[in-house]
Amino acid sequence: MGNRSDGPQHLCRQGRKCKSRVKDTAGKFHGVGVESPDSLCHVCEEHAFEAIRELGNDLSMLVTSVEDGRAAAAGPKVSFSAERPVPIDLGVDSLRGEIDNEVTRWAIRVTRGEELTNPHATLCANLGTLIDLPPQRVTVWIPHPDGGDDVGDEILDGVDAVLRLVKLHQRAQAMLGLTETTTFLPDPCPHCGRKALAVSKDQQRVTCKGCRIVWDSDHFALLSNVLDFERKVSRV
Repeated sequence: MGNRSDGPQHLCRQGRKCKSRVKDTAGKFHGVGVESPDSLCHVCEEHAFEAIRELGNDLSMLVTSVEDGRAAAAGPKVSFSAERPVPIDLGVDSLRGEIDNEVTRWAIRVTRGEELTNPHATLCANLGTLIDLPPQRVTVWIPHPDGGDDVGDEILDGVDAVLRLVKLHQRAQAMLGLTETTTFLPDPCPHCGRKALAVSKDQQRVTCKGCRIVWDSDHFALLSNVLDFERKVSRV
């Protein structure tokens, strides 16, 4: 028989950011074991896919935030004249363009150049194909040491594509003030029972980090009251 290693041959590409990360004997966190090299574990993959599916909502909310003047990100305002100001938040507008470009880029690649009517819907329908894309040369913006960005080339595979899209979702959530707090509620999740409930920054949503179910705050408060009543009755 051949030699067997003491641990998994490959680790989740998210490393210490892996959703299922494990701690070694030295106390350091690393990604959980996976079957294929340079891949994501199942949990990280599902979280990433869900983030990509949310990009459509991110775009809609970014558009609304500009129209309502409620964008969280600070940025200079521009106007064409003193008589007619145009309150365009450059940070929000730039991020909207980045999301559109990145989504379209990868939708074209997973469909091999087919005509696209809805790039985001097309991408969401082909997430398995996306993450399995082989390494390929991609044109990207590269930060310049003296400031600004230069156009350059990078070799990216499907996992790179997925993680780039996830980062755009995270940036959109932060810009909209929807990034969840890292403080967990003391009560267990009514759905899965794990103590993994986090409240959104605007206090409007409660999300279970374990099973990923989401409630609006009013619904969650009502549900909690019902569960508290049932627990009290059960003790009588």
